[in-house]
Amino acid sequence: MEYIRNFNNHNSIINKIPKITDVLLLGQSTYGTEEFNKIRINIIKELITYDDYNIILIQTDWYILYYINKYIHNNNSTHHNNKSFNNNKYLNINTYLNNLPTWLHNDTFIEFIYWLKNYNDSPIKKIYLIGIDCYSFIETIDLLYKILKIIDNKLYKTLIKDLHFLSKYKTTAEFIIDFNNNKLNKSGIEEYFQDLLIKIQKNKNFYESSCIDNKLDIIDIISIEIYSNIIINSYENIKNPYTNIRDQQMLMTTMKLKDSINKSKIIIWGHNNHICDATATENGGTNLINNNNWNLGQMCRSMFQNTYIIGLGTYNGSLIATHELNKKYSIYILNLPLEDSIEQYIYMFCKLRNINNCYIDLNLCKNISPFNQKKKQRTIGLIYNPINEINYHYISSILSKQFDLYIFISYTTHLIKTTKKKYNNNNNNNYTIDINSIDINSIDNLT
Repeated sequence: MEYIRNFNNHNSIINKIPKITDVLLLGQSTYGTEEFNKIRINIIKELITYDDYNIILIQTDWYILYYINKYIHNNNSTHHNNKSFNNNKYLNINTYLNNLPTWLHNDTFIEFIYWLKNYNDSPIKKIYLIGIDCYSFIETIDLLYKILKIIDNKLYKTLIKDLHFLSKYKTTAEFIIDFNNNKLNKSGIEEYFQDLLIKIQKNKNFYESSCIDNKLDIIDIISIEIYSNIIINSYENIKNPYTNIRDQQMLMTTMKLKDSINKSKIIIWGHNNHICDATATENGGTNLINNNNWNLGQMCRSMFQNTYIIGLGTYNGSLIATHELNKKYSIYILNLPLEDSIEQYIYMFCKLRNINNCYIDLNLCKNISPFNQKKKQRTIGLIYNPINEINYHYISSILSKQFDLYIFISYTTHLIKTTKKKYNNNNNNNYTIDINSIDINSIDNLT
């Protein structure tokens, strides 16, 4: 079983990632697991430091990481544009850290943000931290307003007037309540934003020039079109949440960034369900008839020649999850995996080799059982239903088609929530940002 090796830490697998890889996808079988976050962050740090990776894409919304990305690129010795939507010269980064979703709002990830900030303070290369999901309809409209107010005030005023009926909504969650209860007039919304996207695309050169004139950065130049796509796709996701519209948006954002940022090498951080190759699963589609089942991993393999996918899984332990969306998160103990599941097989192989954790080079397992057979595989999102796991949390898949490499941690622990400790960033405990030294204004404290 040379294809199964002991996994001690990220150094066990770092040399397995081909040097020619330009899109690396890092997964997780559960959101609320501490070890998965630490392993991926250590892999990312290594690849940033010793390779040419410069774009980190996270499976969360653009608006959530937008201002954090501004922060990690902030250099207080450089002054750019003085326009501001906020009268305060300084804004506290903690405002934006508090917007992170529960599975990112922890010490491990926040320390990673400060690590990126310190890295970007060096002249070596600049790292981008971007969200690629599309849940946030209202919040993204707000971001679009803010940038248009700077570069196209006429269109900004037109949107404010035409979309006045949306002004009462502070969050997408509020909008969804009225949407589901038929309390708003939905006619024409999709067509309006489709027309807006066409208008923005037609005026691409004008907007690029205007961004440069206003000393906005490359992300702001890219974002104008991306905002329109997010608005369209987030609205579609509200209407039809059981399609692959989110994966399509993630791919479009990845392609846009890859085309726009020089010498880009990309790491995508997401759930196994999104970053695996869906053709390996029982519901995967390979033609246009089943294209609603295409996922991000499958499309990346089709679009980018040098794609490498790493999945992460576990046998047992604890995790943070909720029993229902928008409800309080709790600590759950994982059930033991099902009989004949891939988790049970890998755990057994670990025991035979007298190791706790392992990695499997799946490119060596195309003809090896059980990795080349459809087996049950556990996958847990934000919601966990331990009473009915088999119906809610198992898919059938061929592991050697899903991933190139699989990291297996026998016993994992739940995410440790963020503490109140001070993060030391260049010996500055103030953690404020000089608005005059960033490239665009803040977003509001959105939830």
